[in-house]
Amino acid sequence: MRRPSGVLLFLFLCGLASGASQLTAQMTPVAPLGDDTGPELFGLAGVIQPLNNLTDNTGAYGIVIPPDVMMGGEATYWASRSVGIGVMGLYSPATLEGVGGGPGRGVGTLGEMEYLAGTVNLTFRLRSSGSAGALEPYFTVGGGLRQLKFYGAEVPKLSATDPMATVAVGVRVHLASSLWFRGELRDMASYYISAQTEASKLQNDVGITIGFGVRYR
Repeated sequence: MRRPSGVLLFLFLCGLASGASQLTAQMTPVAPLGDDTGPELFGLAGVIQPLNNLTDNTGAYGIVIPPDVMMGGEATYWASRSVGIGVMGLYSPATLEGVGGGPGRGVGTLGEMEYLAGTVNLTFRLRSSGSAGALEPYFTVGGGLRQLKFYGAEVPKLSATDPMATVAVGVRVHLASSLWFRGELRDMASYYISAQTEASKLQNDVGITIGFGVRYR
């Protein structure tokens, strides 16, 4: 059964609209935030778009993870005004599909799968004074693991756990008191190797997420 991707995408767009309205409302100077260190917790939701086939099987069919919803969370400790160290977990209840070798040819859905990723991140943020102080553009680099759990019966088991590198850009928006909103574009790169078929391919999975979080200081 297909998951309510359309509903979550609608919520995703509503979140973007909410963040934009908050930006418009916060055109007055904000109070100084001191050294602005301490822990931060975010819940995230969005979409994941793999850019590459999982495998390309010559003479048969390729295997691809279609776009799907993604959710997760991140805990960050801001060691200074500019640098934070965080741990992130992401999950997608995805499907696995086969694609044929020619136009209009396809194998269809092969089964259900789970996409899990865990990373340790180093985040660099920019802060400004005045009315723009509510905005925090940031850049993130990190590394971790990507795990694919496959439950289909039509093809050999393809589950695998592979090292992963990640980079991301985004912006945090101060909404009220300790409440923050953020939007992010993330690339997750890994090299998939099937333990059973030994098929391998470089992977680039793009995630677009929004989230709300609490910062303690």
